[in-house]
Amino acid sequence: SVFLGNHAPPRVTGSIDRIHTLGFSEKRKYYYRLIIPLEKQLNFHFQIAETHFTTDLGYHSNTGTTAIINGESIQACCIHNDKKEYFLAIDSAVKQTFDEFAEKAHAVKIGMGYLSGFCAGNQGYFFAYTNKAMKEPEHFRCVALRDSIKSGYSPIYSNAYGYLHHNKRLAEKYYPLLRPVSLNEFSLLCEKIHNSLDFSSALMLMLESSVASLLFMPGGYAIALETLSDLVIDKKKLKLSPIKDKSVSRKIRKEILEVLSKNSSTISPDDLVTLHKRVEQLNQTTNKARLKAPFDLLTITINEEDLAILETRNDFLHGRVPDLTNAGAKRSTDRINKDLYYCSMRFYTLLNMLILKWIGYDNRVVNFPKIHEGFTQIRLDEEPFRQV
Repeated sequence: SVFLGNHAPPRVTGSIDRIHTLGFSEKRKYYYRLIIPLEKQLNFHFQIAETHFTTDLGYHSNTGTTAIINGESIQACCIHNDKKEYFLAIDSAVKQTFDEFAEKAHAVKIGMGYLSGFCAGNQGYFFAYTNKAMKEPEHFRCVALRDSIKSGYSPIYSNAYGYLHHNKRLAEKYYPLLRPVSLNEFSLLCEKIHNSLDFSSALMLMLESSVASLLFMPGGYAIALETLSDLVIDKKKLKLSPIKDKSVSRKIRKEILEVLSKNSSTISPDDLVTLHKRVEQLNQTTNKARLKAPFDLLTITINEEDLAILETRNDFLHGRVPDLTNAGAKRSTDRINKDLYYCSMRFYTLLNMLILKWIGYDNRVVNFPKIHEGFTQIRLDEEPFRQV
């Protein structure tokens, strides 16, 4: 699969998205290791519980972690060579096909990216071994990956001084209260990513939104929240409609349709069809109720500011920027940007609370609207780290 980009005889240049050694088969089972070169060290000490490992490069390190996906242990380590070049290594001690391993490695990579804010990408090297010791590879495959995402945001940070360095007394209060995601919780996160394309896509949308412009960031987070809401609610039958009793809802719709029928001679046929459709949707679940439902389901406490942000969902989908400080029609560009950023951070924090509670995490997330209130100029009576 070659894309020819330039034809200037006698030379032709092009690009490929993958290349492998002769004889490599995706269907044959091997012991696999994936190596991804990194532009910088992948540090997740304050986000994910670490595991100790020994490298083939001759040193010991604890910059590794482990995820159990459907009963299989997947190890991920950040390693470096003598030149201080860093690599993410992901491997498994289970013999399997290329696709089976690649999907699990992808899930771990996204899980680490979401929690650390650094999702490794660009290029990956899969090494295939015939024995569990993984000393001499039988084959390798080089593949193009989506670009690395280096975000400045991570949902949790167990070192309170990182965000509260300006307030030592407050940092001392929260330092003993915070912890990273445990190995069991990280495993459940990666397993959910592996087993659900929708969940995997929602996390990637969050990562991409975190490095997008302010025009796209809050809208991306709002869409991700809709996806997460549907996943958490799943097939649970929740009464989210404004009128809970179905018989009452039918009665009201019938009476409204009768009124329309009596006045139909004064309404154009096209408009009448439109009104009939709206009456049928009279008891439709509101966006606010749909987005709030998963928080109620997981017993996550949300406040009035959170509810206000949930109501802005339609604004962002229709290209409007909510006026959070009632600045009016003459709102400055600077105020608009601050409102966009505040909404982004509020959506992001709510998403993190939902995701982490869903995987069993019972600690605190970084409350970004509070952390950045100096910039947004929206003062909040909230804690810098919110209990999930």
